[in-house]
Amino acid sequence: MIKYYFERLKSIIGLSIQLAKANFKLRNEGSFLGLLWYLLEPLLLFLILINLRGFFGEGVDNYGLYLLLGLIMYSFFSGLSLKSTNLIASNATLVKSVKIRYESLIISGVFESIYSHAFEIVLFIGFMIYFKVQLIWILTYPLIFVFYILFTTGVSFILATVGVFINDLTNVWKVVSKLLFFATPIFYFVEKGSLIYKFNILNPLYYFITVSRELIIYGRVPELWMIGTLIIISLSTFFIGILLFNKYKDRFAEMV
Repeated sequence: MIKYYFERLKSIIGLSIQLAKANFKLRNEGSFLGLLWYLLEPLLLFLILINLRGFFGEGVDNYGLYLLLGLIMYSFFSGLSLKSTNLIASNATLVKSVKIRYESLIISGVFESIYSHAFEIVLFIGFMIYFKVQLIWILTYPLIFVFYILFTTGVSFILATVGVFINDLTNVWKVVSKLLFFATPIFYFVEKGSLIYKFNILNPLYYFITVSRELIIYGRVPELWMIGTLIIISLSTFFIGILLFNKYKDRFAEMV
């Protein structure tokens, strides 16, 4: 039984990597800027918001890094989750005509997002060097990112499943993503006890971004309850997403 599930997982991951490589190559083929497209959006938004520091970043140490890390972490979540809303429908030909493990479609999107995120992290490290922040703490990011991947993958499985049954989910999720961008302290600081802080206690993105900033930028160990909450959120969201996806995946071919 264990061998069966191991072989199944190996097959899904192998196909996912191949799909991700193909999509990554196709996306950049013939592009003038190539890989720079992955950095362009967060970098332009960074340049706009950094000039508004007097409004949003007053009193925040290393605001440039504070802002950039928030932007690239949000970009990973928003990009992958939005893509997942119509991922099954956009691959209707594969779903209907080819015997394929549908999980591979989701996980290939995850790998593709990880590729682009890697370039953003390289950019962030460059800014760390520029602002003379100790690089040693960046070594903690892969561990945080593993849980962030689990959380975002779980959300992607949920959205991909719901998107099969609700055609307008992409438009709805675009609105939700914009609301999350402004509600999450990406470009501003949240004081404990404030109304926006109380809201963010219920916002999963707040935990991932805050813990990452505390460790990487400020070299401080976050409060243990925040780390514990981060782990619980990531694992529970991942397993809920998997269970929901597996429950309805047999109906995908007839719905798309």
